Amino acid sequence: MTHAQPIPDAPPSLDRDAVLDGYRRALDALDAAQQDKGAWAGEAIWNPMLICQYVICMHVVGREIPADRKARIRRSLELQRKVDGGWGMHPDLPPSQEPGPHALPGSPLPGGLAGKYESWLFHTLLGYVALRLIGEDPNDPLLADALAWIHAHGGPYHSPTWGRAWLALLGLYPWEQVQPLLPELWLLPDESPMHPRRLYCHMRLIYLGLSYLWGAHVQAKRSPLLDALRDELYPEGWDPERFAATRDEIAPTDLYEPVGAALQWVFSGARVLAKAVPGPIRRRALDRAWEHIQYEFRSTDWVCLSPVNGMLFCLATWSRDPSYPELDRALAGIEYWFWEDEEEGLRICGARSDIWDTSFVIQALCEGPELDAAAQLVGRATAWLPTAQLRADIPGGRQHYRDPARGGWGFANEHHPWPVSDCTAEALEALIHAGARGWDDDDARLGADMRIAAVEFVLQRQNDDGGFGSYESRRGSMALRRFNPAEMYGNCMLEYSYVECTASCVRGLAVARDALGARMPGALHARVHDAIEAGVRFLLAAQEPGTGAWPGFWGVNYTYGTFFAVSGLLAAGLDREHVAIRRAARFLISRQREDGGWGERYEGVLEQRERDLDPDEPSRVVQTAWAVLTLMQAAPERGHEAIERGVAFLLERQLPEGGWPHDAAIGVFFNTAVLDYRLYKLAFPTWALARWLGQ
Repeated sequence: MTHAQPIPDAPPSLDRDAVLDGYRRALDALDAAQQDKGAWAGEAIWNPMLICQYVICMHVVGREIPADRKARIRRSLELQRKVDGGWGMHPDLPPSQEPGPHALPGSPLPGGLAGKYESWLFHTLLGYVALRLIGEDPNDPLLADALAWIHAHGGPYHSPTWGRAWLALLGLYPWEQVQPLLPELWLLPDESPMHPRRLYCHMRLIYLGLSYLWGAHVQAKRSPLLDALRDELYPEGWDPERFAATRDEIAPTDLYEPVGAALQWVFSGARVLAKAVPGPIRRRALDRAWEHIQYEFRSTDWVCLSPVNGMLFCLATWSRDPSYPELDRALAGIEYWFWEDEEEGLRICGARSDIWDTSFVIQALCEGPELDAAAQLVGRATAWLPTAQLRADIPGGRQHYRDPARGGWGFANEHHPWPVSDCTAEALEALIHAGARGWDDDDARLGADMRIAAVEFVLQRQNDDGGFGSYESRRGSMALRRFNPAEMYGNCMLEYSYVECTASCVRGLAVARDALGARMPGALHARVHDAIEAGVRFLLAAQEPGTGAWPGFWGVNYTYGTFFAVSGLLAAGLDREHVAIRRAARFLISRQREDGGWGERYEGVLEQRERDLDPDEPSRVVQTAWAVLTLMQAAPERGHEAIERGVAFLLERQLPEGGWPHDAAIGVFFNTAVLDYRLYKLAFPTWALARWLGQ
């Protein structure tokens, strides 16, 4: 982020009518985007990994993809190709991309990790293989450029572990040289510090699927197409000795978290152990893993926690019994994650965001002026949002390592029973604010019992350090961080205490406590008080001493973390004059750019520091909205000039139909995985205008 730039003269005071006009147009855009059921949901764009894995999955299980879908898959991959001819982790493309066989530019990131507009070996391998499996000609320039990039970067030998496993499913990499993913860990006592139940739930279920596939050495039937693919990927021939020699080497473009000495030791021991495991023990381990796989399918109505583990589970199901009666139902569950149209082709999102997006929009409109259009939008949304709350625990959850779910809301929608702490807090707060305005739907209004259930759910996600996890509280030792087998990602092994989740939970608990009043039992009131106090201590300790900002974990980056932290601290009762709030306001004011906006690069999440935009890059719409929203809460007087300039920037960038243009993907997880939440560019700028008008 740009530091201490000269600030031009302040613009004339904003004209309220102009802001109101911008807000009304934003309401029109929200009206057009609202679903019939009342929710809002923007696509969460990631990268082509998932659609490529879907193609591989369908090939292995012997299901033909219809021709029209094959065309849309190709369309999607065409649009996401990088300038150097491959595919990458980051969804953004240069403003004027002309794909072709270009040399890979030097990366500005540590260790050679591919930059924003550059290809990764993992994604490029998957892209090339997927296109060949749907019948594309290897001489097609789209494929020829990708294959040339693969060969120029060492070939499949240097793919990350996850890539090797997907290639092994097709016989394009030897399972024996994939780093060992022992299914026998599922036989460990639950108390064991190495039991997979201690992992972050996404990693836990991915490991569940991969360990089954590794343990069973699942592989598609050999075919002329797969033989041709092997020859194309390995023009020098299939060399078992080379696979063994390069087993521990990962392409610099893809390597974020190197395999340390401790994990190397574990892998070495696991390879020895794997050879000694008796057949009956292996079969027992696979049976135990299969029990967990079946439970995840049936407890989620086949949509699963994510499409990643869903596809792995489909492959495990096929390997167990190709004619398994419910395999087609499991494959259909993957389509829950589809986004499909002629313009952009077929994509698979890593997350759906109906509850998350809808909760923010409700809160935004409840801060704005009394307008019938806003009230109607909120009324429709509040008729739906309570229906997405889980009214009971998941039957049998304890035996399969599921925490209590009653009272929670998830990130996605009513069809996805994986509730999350901050999603619950934001949904609860949204409904409370709507009720206070008299805008909520009378028939769907949330009763005190389910508000209390939501509070209980949130409290169960608090960690010992006072911070809050996401799906669960942390279960494992932080030492497990050193045993990350997913070299492309960081901070993915455990639930952490997240600044954003903690702030949302502290704020949601405080709002619920005040709204429930005497209806909250005394013992619960005391627990809520203690949880808020502990959360505040965590947030104050997490503030960076040098800048006064908070780093983000789920968004880019300091504007995001600070937006949440400040709102949580103020809701908990801290005064605007508290030193932490004043320092945060000074930070934001000092980072405002000459055009009146704010902006920072996603690379800062990778490097855990601030990263400036280039001087000629315009500020970011959503990051500007986060900064303006924070200053309006934290420093409405001291930050008045910065707020006015920020709102003016948002009005200047607003499109005639009421929305805002895309400028950059600003969601993130696991450090390297960047997401473009498409509704953010409508929800948060609208919120900034609403708050300005409501003050």
